[in-house]
Amino acid sequence: MARIITKLPKNMRAWQISSFGDNSVLQLNETANVPVINRPDQLMIKVHACSINPIDILMRQGYGTKLLRANYGERGMWPLTLGRDFSGEVVGIGRSVRRFKIGDQVWGTCQALGPGAHAEFTLALQHEIASKPHSLSHVQASSFPHVTVTTYAALANRAGLNAENTSKKRVLILGGSGGVGTTAIQLVKSWGGTVVTTCSDGAFELVKSLNADEIINYHAENAWNDIKQHGLYDVIFDTVGGENEKHALPLVKPNGSYVAINTPVVKKIDKKGIPAGVAISGIKLMKKAMQQNLKRGSNYNWAFGFGNGLALENITPLIDDGKIKPIIEKVFNFNQVGEAFEHLESGHARGKTVVNQDID
Repeated sequence: MARIITKLPKNMRAWQISSFGDNSVLQLNETANVPVINRPDQLMIKVHACSINPIDILMRQGYGTKLLRANYGERGMWPLTLGRDFSGEVVGIGRSVRRFKIGDQVWGTCQALGPGAHAEFTLALQHEIASKPHSLSHVQASSFPHVTVTTYAALANRAGLNAENTSKKRVLILGGSGGVGTTAIQLVKSWGGTVVTTCSDGAFELVKSLNADEIINYHAENAWNDIKQHGLYDVIFDTVGGENEKHALPLVKPNGSYVAINTPVVKKIDKKGIPAGVAISGIKLMKKAMQQNLKRGSNYNWAFGFGNGLALENITPLIDDGKIKPIIEKVFNFNQVGEAFEHLESGHARGKTVVNQDID
């Protein structure tokens, strides 16, 4: 099934959980099993750096339990290695892999229900990775993949934006200081669009450095009045969710798009099971989309950050040209992954939290 030139150890260091809960369930396993390639389109990656994303915290708490159990079985899912994205080196490839070879420096995302990246080695599918930008170190590169595929799914795949059609469009990004928000601002600006975004006072200077055209303090009592003063928006990208949606939907231009990434799908599956959860979520999405179209002539959609090597390839020239830069709030070493989780969980992210796995 696999062609592996590099001799690999049988065991590795990995941050794993054996039950769901708070940060105390996260433990460093010094003798974890190295994952095994079991698909012809899979690659094994020696991880040099990875990042901590909000979904890692949610999964540690039990988010996606029904899907994990369906994939692994109750016993087979433990211990579970978290971590959705990485930058590293190809050390093994499945027999159908043609785009990459042993020794290639790559960045990408892990399989949604596969081994995570908070380990010395992980697995990824060929379509989930791309060659690492030459201008970035592994630490810098690891800050991008998950937020890039999420942003690309929302702005390009759902809202239909691209380098050719964005120059005269106004985009509202709700939540501009987190990993997705900072990536979205830079992507829209690189495509020539006008960006209005929200953040707290403490993140104002960071967001300003990304050349957002208008920045609004979401804590201000009149925040939504300030947002309305800029008129209707071609695209509203909601990275926050909650009460934002009801305020945002009336501000979408006819034929424009509202796209959210905090969706109820996985939570519904966890509560109702896979068939019912998918059905309930699908009905809810269709209902909201129909209401938005009938009331305002605009689009309502959800976006999901699945592996997408093409999105990483498309953003690479923008990075190498300096139009998009990594926004990293703090770098931890591999022994500090627990502290990295605590840092992100404390809230009010300013860019990404990254782990340098080449340093203990």
